[in-house]
Amino acid sequence: MKKLLTLVCIILSCNSPAFSQEEENYYDNLLATSFKAYQEVDMKLSNYMYSFIKERFTQHLNDSTSFSNPHDSLSKYVSIRRSSDGLVKTYSWSERDYGCCHGTETYAQFKTPSGSVKYIDLDEEPEGYEEVFITDLQLIKIKEKSYYLVLGNGTCCGGKHYSTARIFEIKNDALYKCDNLFNNEAALYIGANRSQTIALKYDSEKKILSYNSYGDLDDTGFYANKKTVILLKLTENGFKKAY
Repeated sequence: MKKLLTLVCIILSCNSPAFSQEEENYYDNLLATSFKAYQEVDMKLSNYMYSFIKERFTQHLNDSTSFSNPHDSLSKYVSIRRSSDGLVKTYSWSERDYGCCHGTETYAQFKTPSGSVKYIDLDEEPEGYEEVFITDLQLIKIKEKSYYLVLGNGTCCGGKHYSTARIFEIKNDALYKCDNLFNNEAALYIGANRSQTIALKYDSEKKILSYNSYGDLDDTGFYANKKTVILLKLTENGFKKAY
């Protein structure tokens, strides 16, 4: 433990990395080391570290060169996905906390038509939005325009979990969440008991988004046992229920 605490102190003191900027993978290794320490120290120390970890990570995203960085080391601690056209890159990781809800951090980095690289915090959603860990990023085409399908899952208190699907578009040098593309809804939310499998996935060849539905919550506060497989077909107007 003493050696680990010493390592954390060294990491936290390295706020001016100019001495090693010549090394191609400096930031990748620095962030990987920071996240490794965050995950290995005790909970109290990890809470102290968290704001620093987040600040260091977002500073890295502000550097346009981070978009092309393969992040071979960081990807061992942070889930990183890239769209097939190379224009969007997502990052997500789990927070360490004591709550019964599973907290996450999720970011999307993207290249604009003008060639600049920007990022947004995907957790900055309207009140009531539940946090997810990103499980897939897919490029989809609607009316020959490029959109980005982001799938995720999460869990909170009460013995239940959930999966979500959202669609984003790069427009006017920004990344916007689209409305009305899931049977005229802005996003897809599927809940289930923790013992039930949702299996939300997108088949890019068939252009089918599928998942298991267990209906709505009943009077007990849990979902029914009956499972129904839902298929949504990608059309020129977004995803529509396939019959």
